[in-house]
Amino acid sequence: MPRRARSVCALALVATCFGCIPLAPDGPELAVFAAASLSGLGPELAAEFEAARGVRVIFNFASSNALAQQILAAPVADLFISADRAWVDVLEQAGVTVGGGRDLFGNRLVAIANRDVAWRAETPRELADLEIRFLAVADPDAVPAGRYARAALEQIDVAGVTLWDHFAAARVPTLDVRAALALVASDPEIVGVVYRTDAMSSDRVRILCELDQPLEAPPIAYRAVLVAGGDPELAGRFLDFLNRPEARAIASRHGFEPEP
Repeated sequence: MPRRARSVCALALVATCFGCIPLAPDGPELAVFAAASLSGLGPELAAEFEAARGVRVIFNFASSNALAQQILAAPVADLFISADRAWVDVLEQAGVTVGGGRDLFGNRLVAIANRDVAWRAETPRELADLEIRFLAVADPDAVPAGRYARAALEQIDVAGVTLWDHFAAARVPTLDVRAALALVASDPEIVGVVYRTDAMSSDRVRILCELDQPLEAPPIAYRAVLVAGGDPELAGRFLDFLNRPEARAIASRHGFEPEP
């Protein structure tokens, strides 16, 4: 494995990433640090890009906040794709990016349950009526999915309190949205809030209802930016590819929406 691939994979293992794409020992490489919720989509995009342009894509998947901190500590990435705009702003303010950020995809939040339970909730407010032991949500103090979830649940009133506060004692913060998905898939007493694309990726869960974002809140948007010290030519080519019809068609099959 080439030196750059070894560096990215070593850093990814320390950060408990979801894995790297195996590489041949030669050829151009592109290191992409991408939000955990893209772990189902990324390899398919990488395969399409490699087939068309002969460039190997090395993915490091983790929560957007963890990836941003990795880049600040050791900027070995060529491209960063965050599940929100805020962490791209952090890197831009730190002066470790090249050019401006670009929105790629949109997504939606859903409440999910284990497929083996009979719970029903046609609206988010009805979640309060379920005998839920735990509510799995990505850490709202750091992870984009958690911040989106908090904003969505705080706008819903249940007997004088927000739905977010209603579940205060039951909330379980997770490292990222895929960890929340895994908890629900493994335990019938847990409900989770994840992206719709995460729910679509597992046959162990089912969607209860969709959660709307407040009108005044930022929309769910995946934002990409080139990392200083990387290869701007290769990263720019991959970023352009992500906006092409073939890449958007792949993203749509995975449940992602056009950029908001």
